[in-house]
Amino acid sequence: MPAPPAVPVTAGTNDRGLPVRVPMAQLSAVTQPARPEQQQPARHEPDPEAVGGMLSRLYSGVRRAEAEETTEIPVPPPGVWSEGGHK
Repeated sequence: MPAPPAVPVTAGTNDRGLPVRVPMAQLSAVTQPARPEQQQPARHEPDPEAVGGMLSRLYSGVRRAEAEETTEIPVPPPGVWSEGGHK
C-alpha cells in the first residue's frame, strides 16, 4: 500500500498566496480495500460448561448482594448547605 504523500497535494495558490488543497486527494491510500489474502482468525467457541459456571457464580453474587441489608446514604434536601460550603 503506498504511503500518503508527506507534502499535501495542492492545486497552486489562491489570490492571498495560500495553498489550495485538492479535496480527497490524499485519501486514496486510506480508502483502498483490505487485502483479500488476509483471513479472519477462526472464532474460538467457549466451553458451555465454563460459561454456565461463570453465569452461576455471577447470579449467586447478585443474590448475595440483594440479600445484604443496605444502608441508605443521607442526601441533604435541596437548598441546604453541604460540607463543601456550596449551596
